[in-house]
Amino acid sequence: MLAATGWFVAVSACMYARQELDWSALEAWQIVLAPVFVSSLLLAGCSWVPAKDPSIDAKNHFGTWWLIAGLGSVATAMWTMPTGDGWTDMLPLHRPWMASVAGATLINIWSLDRMRRSGAATWVLWVALSGLVAPTLLAASAYGGLAEWMVSALVATLVVAIAATWSPDLHLERMFPAVLLLAASTTATGRFYTYEEHPAWLYGLILLLPTCVSIPDVWLQGKSTFLRVCTAALIAVILLGVIGWFLLGDTMFGEPTEDW
Repeated sequence: MLAATGWFVAVSACMYARQELDWSALEAWQIVLAPVFVSSLLLAGCSWVPAKDPSIDAKNHFGTWWLIAGLGSVATAMWTMPTGDGWTDMLPLHRPWMASVAGATLINIWSLDRMRRSGAATWVLWVALSGLVAPTLLAASAYGGLAEWMVSALVATLVVAIAATWSPDLHLERMFPAVLLLAASTTATGRFYTYEEHPAWLYGLILLLPTCVSIPDVWLQGKSTFLRVCTAALIAVILLGVIGWFLLGDTMFGEPTEDW
């Protein structure tokens, strides 16, 4: 729970500094940090077995832990949606995107929890971190302020991921639901703030990137950790390369805009 609090402070520091602590100026994509923090704090403090006995661990997860994860996903999805007179033309997108954020978050949590319980506890946060890079690329193509905030989230998560790898006894892998909640929320925000018409499959790939990275690991559970990590890293790099190309390819490699 101390780690969750530290992560929250680190992620919010950039946002608060940029807004100069003007709470009235906060937008939906900034306020959503409240349900993300509450959910991650409760999930981190919820009693569970740290990936030593999968059968007992799964039994403990079936109750309170998954109830909190579900409620946190729904709350995050609801608070993510922009409101106000300036967003009335986007209201038809609210319901499908709320369902997408909540559904993708729960699928990603289930996928990474399976990895955690199969011996990937020390590096599962790195998979969650890759899922945070994708919406950061989307934010970079849409809204500078959101991109700045996501960079602070990446740095904070990177620190926790390194600590989780080097100090497995701390069980910092419990932070992965918070990272997934923030990643799904930012993906929706990037969709509402962008002027580009990106295909639906691209948003689906961004939302479910952690699950896509975890799928090959189903067949590698009995293999060495080195092979599992290398496979996950390779798939993450390929998928992020595809996402980056479709989001930023024209900007980086397209023809320069003609001056009039």
